[in-house]
Amino acid sequence: MLLSAFTSPRRLALLAVFVFIVALAFLSSSPSYQGYLPDYKIPGYSKSSNEEDQGKAKSGTPVEDAKEPVHVHNTAAHTNEYDWTSSVDFVAATSTKAEVESTTSELPTHSPSPSSSALTSASTTTTLPQHALVSNSSASYAPSPLPHAEKQVIDIQMQGLLHDWHPPASIPKHWPSAEEYVGKDYNPRRWEGFEWNTEIYTENGVERLKEDRGVQLEPYHPYPEYDSDVYRKEWQGEYVHCVGPRGKRLNESADDIVKAFTALPTGFPDVFVGSAEATGVDAETCFDRYHRYGPYGYGEDDSIVVKDWERSMPYPTWESIGWGRLQDECVMENQERFAPYSRTRVELATNNTAPDHFQRPLSHYDKTPSPGQPKLTTRTAVVIRAYEGYTYTPNDIIAIRSMITELSLLSGGEYSVFLFVNVKDNGADLDSETVRHDFLRANIPRELQDIAILWNERIMEAWYPDITDWQVYWHQFMPLQWFMETHTEFDFVWNWETDARYTGNHYHFLSAMSSFALQTPRKYLWERNARYYIPSAHGNNYSAFLSDTDYAIETAWRNDSSRIPIWGPQPFNEFRQNPIGPKPPVSDQKQDAFSWGVDEEADLITLLPIFSPVHTKWEYRDKIWNFIPGIHPVFNGDGDPSFTHPDFVNIDRRVYINTVSRFSRRQIR
Repeated sequence: MLLSAFTSPRRLALLAVFVFIVALAFLSSSPSYQGYLPDYKIPGYSKSSNEEDQGKAKSGTPVEDAKEPVHVHNTAAHTNEYDWTSSVDFVAATSTKAEVESTTSELPTHSPSPSSSALTSASTTTTLPQHALVSNSSASYAPSPLPHAEKQVIDIQMQGLLHDWHPPASIPKHWPSAEEYVGKDYNPRRWEGFEWNTEIYTENGVERLKEDRGVQLEPYHPYPEYDSDVYRKEWQGEYVHCVGPRGKRLNESADDIVKAFTALPTGFPDVFVGSAEATGVDAETCFDRYHRYGPYGYGEDDSIVVKDWERSMPYPTWESIGWGRLQDECVMENQERFAPYSRTRVELATNNTAPDHFQRPLSHYDKTPSPGQPKLTTRTAVVIRAYEGYTYTPNDIIAIRSMITELSLLSGGEYSVFLFVNVKDNGADLDSETVRHDFLRANIPRELQDIAILWNERIMEAWYPDITDWQVYWHQFMPLQWFMETHTEFDFVWNWETDARYTGNHYHFLSAMSSFALQTPRKYLWERNARYYIPSAHGNNYSAFLSDTDYAIETAWRNDSSRIPIWGPQPFNEFRQNPIGPKPPVSDQKQDAFSWGVDEEADLITLLPIFSPVHTKWEYRDKIWNFIPGIHPVFNGDGDPSFTHPDFVNIDRRVYINTVSRFSRRQIR
C-alpha cells in the first residue's frame, strides 16, 4: 500500500508507529531563517563550517561522500544511552546493508510462526518477526546492538537541515500559527516549509508501470477465502455475500469492486517509518484514484476521458442509500457466524440513563474454544468522530463509503461503521425523536443519517458524575465507554477521525494490525512500544530492531536492578484498583521466552508509540483526573496550565498522540 506499517501492542499498551518525520542531511544555509533557528550551541558547529562542507560537495565531490563521518557508540562504554525509563531518544545512525546482514546473521533462533488462525482472519500469509526464544536477561546474552550515532552528530545534522527551512505564510484559522514560535527552539510547523518530491506521481508513474513492466489492473480483494473448506473448518457459520450500494450482491457486481496494480512503479519512495513486511500489510500494490475510489462515486461528474477506466452506469443515487440498513441486513444474513449477543440490528437512539451494572459480560474471546470446534467471529465497531457544524467534503463522503463497503459489507458484517457525532448543545434532549430528527436533517448528509449516533457532554455527566469535567477535548474516550456499554454487540471498537485516510483496503489494514498485535508478546511491551522503527536508521530488518530493543532494555536493567521492565498489572493504588486482565504465568519474567500474550487478542492497538510523559515538558503531562481522590484540573478559561501535584511523579502513566486506536471491551471497561 501507500502507507507504511507499524509495530503493535498487547494488553494495556500499544501498537507502535505510523508517521514521524526525522531527516538526517545537510542543506544550504538561509539567512531568512535566523529568527526561527533554535540555539543549539553545539561545539564545533558554525555557519561558516557548514557552508564550507557544502562547498566541497558542490565542487565535485558526490553528495553522499560529503557527509560527516558517523560516530558510533561503544555500547559498553555508553550504557546511559539505553536509559529507557525517563525518556526515549533511541536515534540510530544509518547502517549499511552489509552491517545489517552481519548483525542479523547472529540473531538467536526466533519463536514459532504465527498461528494459522491469525493468518486466516487477517488474510495474510506473512511470517511475522518474533523475539528470541531464549531468556536473554543474563549478562552472558549479548547480541550485536545496532549502531547508535552520537546525539551531538544528530543535532549538527538537524541544524544544517533547518538552516534551509522557510516558515510558511500564515494560514487563517491554522493552529498553531507560525508567529507563536518565532525565536523559540520548537516549532511544530517546520515540516510545512519543505518542498515535496512528487515526481513519481506527477510524471505518471502508473503509466510507466504498465508500459515498462506490463503490469495490468486487477480486481483487488484482500479477504479470507470465506467459501473454502479450510475457512469453514476453522470458523463457525456460513458466509453470505452482502448487497452493496448498487443493489446487487457484491460478488455479482464488478462496479462495486476496487482495482489495483500488483506492483509498484520503479522509483517509488521507500517506506520511511515502520515496516509493511513486518506487520503483514500489502506493500506491493498501488492504485490510481479512479480505480481506487471510482466504485464510491469519485470521478462521476468528470467530463474528461480517463484511460482504462469504465464508469459504472447508471450511477447509484447516493443520497437515497441507507448505509445503516445495508449494514444491518448484512449482519442478519451472516448472524450464525457471530455470538448470540452480536446477532442484532444497531440501535441508534440515545440512552441518557446510566445503568447500575454492566450490560453484558466480557467477550467470548477470553474463552478457549473446544479443540477442533469452529470459532465464532468477533464483531468490531468503527466510530468516526464528528461534531455539530462539521462540513462534510466530497472526499469525506467517498472515504466513508469505502470504509462501510470494505469493512462491513465485503466482510459479511464483521465490522459496523458509525458516525459518532458530538452535539454541542448540552441542553438538547437527545432522547426526543423530534430533536434527533431535526438535528440530523440540519447537520448530517442524508446518506449518512442512519449510521449517525448522537451524544453530548450532558450524557457523559449523567453517566460519570464524579469526574467533575466532561469536555470532549480532555476526555476523548469517555464517550467511547458510553458507546460500548450501550452497544453490547461489539467486542472491539476502533476510534477513527474524519480526516484519517488509508489509501489501501481498510479491511486488510485493520486485519493486519490485529494479526500483528495477536502475535506480539507482553514481555518488554511497554518499553518496546516507546520506539519508532525507522528502516533507514535501524536497517531494513525488523528482527534486528527487536533484538536491539531487547538489548537496550536488558542493558539498563543489568546496570540498575531497580529498572525492572513492566511485568503484569501495574495498579496505582492496589486498594482502589482491581485489574481485570490476566496475570503473568510466571513471577520472574526472565523465565518467559516471549510467549505470554502470543495468540491473544490485543486490548489496545494504536498507530503511534506510547511513552511516559512524567519527566517530559509536554504541556498536558499532569492533566490527571482523580487518581488521587479529589485532585484534578479546574478549567477557568486558560486550561489551568500550572496544575500539578507533588505525588504525580509517582503515578506511572503513558500517553500517545492522536486518537486512532482500537480498544477491546475489557480495556474500555
